[in-house]
Amino acid sequence: MTPAFWCIIILIIVNYLLAGLGGWLTIKQTGRFDINQPRVQERALTGAAARIKSAQANGWEIIPVFAICIFIAHLAGVPEEQAALPAYLFLATRLLYILCYAFKLSPWRSLIFFTNIIACGWLIKMAVALG
Repeated sequence: MTPAFWCIIILIIVNYLLAGLGGWLTIKQTGRFDINQPRVQERALTGAAARIKSAQANGWEIIPVFAICIFIAHLAGVPEEQAALPAYLFLATRLLYILCYAFKLSPWRSLIFFTNIIACGWLIKMAVALG
């Protein structure tokens, strides 16, 4: 398996870890986890619990975009060592994004999200160059 594919798997694992952290913070804030109405409870969260839940939701939104870009690059024949650099950039900046979300660093978070999009564009550009 290529390094870029490993980056997808790592991001999925990180998102599940965020789910666990978000659940723990929910219990810490509310005293319980509402298994019957978790979305209703989630909307009432504030502070770190709300931010971690939002970071996790954003992860589920961006991971498919990143994965599709990896697959496009792979199917276009982009060498794995070339695809690895934008994949590592995406992974590193994604982890920074989560930290920025957790610690309310909104302007940095937006800049880092833009870097995620640049990494995806880089993968597509390499695929187009070969195609």
